Amino acid sequence: MSFSTLALIGVLFGIGFGFCVQRAGLCFAHGMGEIYLGRGRRIMRLFIVIFVITSIGFLLSGYISPNTGLKPIGQLRGYGFYNILSGILFGAGIALTGGCVLGTLRQIGEGNMTFVIVLAAFIPGLALVVFGLNPLLEQGYHVQKTTLPELFGVAAPYVTAVLVAGTILWFAAIRRRRS
Repeated sequence: MSFSTLALIGVLFGIGFGFCVQRAGLCFAHGMGEIYLGRGRRIMRLFIVIFVITSIGFLLSGYISPNTGLKPIGQLRGYGFYNILSGILFGAGIALTGGCVLGTLRQIGEGNMTFVIVLAAFIPGLALVVFGLNPLLEQGYHVQKTTLPELFGVAAPYVTAVLVAGTILWFAAIRRRRS
């Protein structure tokens, strides 16, 4: 596929994704807060749909092109003081900015120009994480890069099938209980 075709597909996908995010009012960090406060039924349904679609998409992408499929990017770290500290910092950052990167981009797209300052603050914040906190965490923890199939010792289609089926059953149970 040529670069111009890929660029066109990317632009069209970006416009479509941006439209869907704006119409849904999607922000992952704000949505997680709503779920924890017991008000996030709509956002939880969105998260379930996103989880199912991305799980199947990652699985299929590995068969279509093994170079772009499931890769060991997840990090399993220990627990302790750094986890508590990072949770507090993450929560404080969400409270101060009003959401995550996706929510910030949505707010900018809706014309709320205050979030341009938030977006500009993400750059030094991410640099601090990459060049400051990550080396500190790698010294304090044994970092292991793995995927769920490697962790369970089972082929990826089985792990994906169980997770997707379990999620769909859980979603159906929630809908049935609400009716």
